[in-house]
Amino acid sequence: MHGCHCLSRMGREIQTMNNDWIPCGERLPENLEVVNITWCNRKPEPCYTDIKDVPFTATAVFFDKRWFWYSVCCEDYLSEYGDSPVDKVDDCIEILAWMPLPKPYRSEG
Repeated sequence: MHGCHCLSRMGREIQTMNNDWIPCGERLPENLEVVNITWCNRKPEPCYTDIKDVPFTATAVFFDKRWFWYSVCCEDYLSEYGDSPVDKVDDCIEILAWMPLPKPYRSEG
């Protein structure tokens, strides 16, 4: 009986972790919100066909109905100029889901 309880609890923990991901079809982040994303390359270059449709994670910024790969410079460009062409996510990349960034580490000392 004890083993079943442990597996049940572990299943709930995994389900809770997956529930942190918000499908893009459900809703999108606010403008300039930096988030973690799950993405797939739907049309990779021929030398990268082994990654076609394989999910990866990264950090990105959502702005004006478009996705940009995150960097501090990108965030500044978007804030000041409303665009960052170098960081724009290519059309072949599909962003599947996103989640807020975790809170920063703080030492207890």
